[in-house]
Amino acid sequence: MSKAFFLDSVNKITKVVDVNTLDDYYKLIGCDCIDIVTRKIGRKIYDIIIDDEGLLKDDPLISAIDDLGRVMLVGSLIVCGLADDEGEPTDLKPADVAYIKKRVHTLNTRKHADLLMLTSCNYC
Repeated sequence: MSKAFFLDSVNKITKVVDVNTLDDYYKLIGCDCIDIVTRKIGRKIYDIIIDDEGLLKDDPLISAIDDLGRVMLVGSLIVCGLADDEGEPTDLKPADVAYIKKRVHTLNTRKHADLLMLTSCNYC
């Protein structure tokens, strides 16, 4: 079981979740195909599970931006610790969750108001 941080872009909530299987990721994100990307959030590096087809959906909701406000990720996302030697995600510690929460803000776009967005999300 792995502790992770879930940003639900549709329901506009965040919470800590336990994920055990691939099906848990699909169910939480609401997708059929996931991708795992590695990104810096502030100065720390995490794995982020996203909908691999998120940009192909009608009117995708922005869920992560970089330091310059450029779109990095869309749709709901799950932030985990970096994968271990076997490729399995690792637990987030309470300090990691607090660190990530400080970088989630409610922002507006031209089309949508009050979106939860992970800020300071950059390529490694």
